[in-house]
Amino acid sequence: MPTISIIIPVYNVAPYIERCLDSITHQTLQDLEVILVDDHGQDDSITIARNYIQTHRLSTWRIIATPTNSGPGIARNIGVENATGEYIAFCDADDWIEPTMYEQLYTQAKTYQADISSAAAILDYPDGTHRQMTNPYIGCGEISTKQRKYLLRHFVSNFTTMIFRREWLNQYSIRFPQARSGEDSSFMGQCYLVAQRIAQINQPLYHYVIHTDSISHRQHVWRGKDKRKAFGALIDFAKRNELWTTYRSALRLLYIKKALLTPIKEWL
Repeated sequence: MPTISIIIPVYNVAPYIERCLDSITHQTLQDLEVILVDDHGQDDSITIARNYIQTHRLSTWRIIATPTNSGPGIARNIGVENATGEYIAFCDADDWIEPTMYEQLYTQAKTYQADISSAAAILDYPDGTHRQMTNPYIGCGEISTKQRKYLLRHFVSNFTTMIFRREWLNQYSIRFPQARSGEDSSFMGQCYLVAQRIAQINQPLYHYVIHTDSISHRQHVWRGKDKRKAFGALIDFAKRNELWTTYRSALRLLYIKKALLTPIKEWL
């Protein structure tokens, strides 16, 4: 069993994908399974990826595909279904990671027997400036109800800085909802609702590259509708797992902030 399965959706990232793949091949933790999910873009991203695998003779790397263009959430779900690693990581093909990221995350995960192990991120802007993005820090180990409520109210959806125990994801059927916006926050909300133990590293190890033309920076009519759909799926998950009563206030606040107010802010 590989230590970590890294799932990478591939869609219209030709100028950036080789830098991403280089950063994975240079990881100090070598026991990695890499799953690239072809989401049927219009450029030659997947051809670049296929050539990269062949050139570097990467036997633990493979390419699978969505049936049609489905968005990154569905692509990641397909990756999870095909993963075999002890832990699962998600990486966006236009970002890149520091060489020790997965070794540090895995070491922390095993030390604290964590369902989730996370690091911080660096936002790389087109003008060359940078800003650190960090989730609320609650320490390592078992999560209390109070800490869980705090995370649900204040978390940042930087799930690409984390690794997730695969057996645990499958135990609770944690997946990205079928939405093209808000799916990341919905996924993280599910994770924080049922995680028993977490590990956190304050060091920024993931580089999130900001593009002004990316989907997360476009204003589309469907974004608000998709966000409501995504957070509706989170509420359904809470009810299914009999957690709605305990965390109702935190989840309602999360819905208002991210499903209602964020789309309004994007249009202003």
